[in-house]
Amino acid sequence: MGNHFGLEMRLLLRTRLFAVLAGVVVVLAALSGMQGGQLARAQADAIEAARALEARQDAEAVARAEQIRSGEIDPPWWLSPLNVQAWSYAMIRHVALPPTDLAGVAIADADIQPFLFRINPHPPDRWSNQASERTPSVAAYGGFDLADILLLLTPLLVIVAFAGVIRDRNGSARQRLAIVQAASEPALLLRRLLPRAAIVLAVVVLAGLVGIGATRPPLGTDTFTGALMVLVAFGAHALFWIAVAAALIVWLRPAVATFAAFVSLWFVLGVLAPVIVEGTARLTSPPPSQLAVFASERAEIVRARMLEDDLTRAYAETDSLARDMLLEALATDRLLITPTNLLIQQEVDRRRTADRATEHRVRSQFAARAHALSSLSPTLLARRAVYAQAGRGEARRDAFEAQVSAYYNGLQETFVPLLMRRATLDAVVFPEPFVFVEP
Repeated sequence: MGNHFGLEMRLLLRTRLFAVLAGVVVVLAALSGMQGGQLARAQADAIEAARALEARQDAEAVARAEQIRSGEIDPPWWLSPLNVQAWSYAMIRHVALPPTDLAGVAIADADIQPFLFRINPHPPDRWSNQASERTPSVAAYGGFDLADILLLLTPLLVIVAFAGVIRDRNGSARQRLAIVQAASEPALLLRRLLPRAAIVLAVVVLAGLVGIGATRPPLGTDTFTGALMVLVAFGAHALFWIAVAAALIVWLRPAVATFAAFVSLWFVLGVLAPVIVEGTARLTSPPPSQLAVFASERAEIVRARMLEDDLTRAYAETDSLARDMLLEALATDRLLITPTNLLIQQEVDRRRTADRATEHRVRSQFAARAHALSSLSPTLLARRAVYAQAGRGEARRDAFEAQVSAYYNGLQETFVPLLMRRATLDAVVFPEPFVFVEP
């Protein structure tokens, strides 16, 4: 058994096509790992630069406020950090989704998804900030990364490794001689397939290790654990295709039929799966139309803007410190851009609360259906596992968006009353910095 095992290994390793393909897979894994690592480091550097800019501007605001209080300077209101309306626009507060230690193993759509942007207490543009409809197949439309390389090329590696066995099943002289020497044909197949499967697994794990190392992740227990889980996902994916190839070899003796069946399954489960999942989910649980959401938001803004005088008077009755200023502005027909926009957005939020809840529910149903359908594809399952370890998964992105929303609401609680009063501050107000909490 041991001699036969070693013989099959030598035969496969001497196969020029397999050797070339294995080398290509390892080289591409290294290149894609380097590309992913560069993106992760670029994102981390951008976040660090934003934090430095934020700290520098805060220090300048404190120094300028001290000069104003001491009488050294008397700037116009729009340059004073003690004027809450001016400061609320000039204040830089960045929210960021930091890359994880293994972010380089999966780019996904990280190069087009927002990971760093500034935020202030003023009404957001809900159309430009509207989250895209994401599904487990979104990786198919993102960057070409280590996960794509190994998940796409592993089936090709399997079929090339098993090509000699498939060819010999047609009744070659070597096959007939081996059957005579073996106890049975299934035992012979097992002896021939096991060493080839072991080599395929070794190549996949080696390529995974090379790719992960090329991302230059920081060393530590978390990195080691995450890398192990990534390699397990790659290995499990390879084992699935090894099992598929072995089953086809047993059930289909003609080589042409075996190759055709394997390539067809590879194309459907590996290449077409994202498109099939996306299309089926849209047919069975269609998400809300982005255009319809945009039109509804804009329509409510128009309706609320027609009520801005009534909204201003209603707010004046609830805030004694802003009352005189707001009523005087209405009586003299003065334009109050910031207070008016805040009230209009609050009215739109009130009117759209039920519709937004419905849209969120429908979008969640669509994502859940796509998630369930993706479980039918081993490629999508493995990709999802790798993306989760890389911090590129849907759960982390959803948590980020929820935390950004909560942070924005906190800014409004602090600044909206001050903005409505056009308050002059005794000291510069600094909100707590945004810190993403891992789900």
